[in-house]
Amino acid sequence: MWYYSQNNQQMGPVAEEELKTKLRSGVLVASTLVWKDGLGDWKPVSEVAELATALNTVAPSATAPPAMSGVTNPYTPPISQPAPSYAQQTPMGPPINGGAILGFAIAVTRLCCLPFGVAGIVYAAQINSKQSVGDYLGAAESARKAKLWTWLGFGFGLLVCVLYGAAAFAGSLS
Repeated sequence: MWYYSQNNQQMGPVAEEELKTKLRSGVLVASTLVWKDGLGDWKPVSEVAELATALNTVAPSATAPPAMSGVTNPYTPPISQPAPSYAQQTPMGPPINGGAILGFAIAVTRLCCLPFGVAGIVYAAQINSKQSVGDYLGAAESARKAKLWTWLGFGFGLLVCVLYGAAAFAGSLS
């Protein structure tokens, strides 16, 4: 694919045949700057062998500007950036097992403490979706919060069980 300069604007990309057609029809001239991958820097058409042959089929125009020898290139080669692919991205750390954290949060919710467990479930449910879009830091933060709320719920539930057991034991002694 080629790029070319026309009216002080970078045009393209275009196929080589389309560029040759523009040269044959006189739309582009020998001094038109062109570039493609592997060419290095922008060059006049007259200095590019594969395009200069298309110039031979056109009669020279009286209004064509002189060839640009020694002229500084006003353009930089276009930067081709491939579209980001999630498969090519590597996470910033090991994958987080959101399923195990979610399972623990559900168990704590059912067996120990409903309010803290629900908060743990909400944060644990966010882990896999954040990881799948490449937001590793967000997934790690959600995992941290899910563990915090789940362990708080477990601790609170354990404390309630111990206090209930102590009260029951004290009641059985009296």
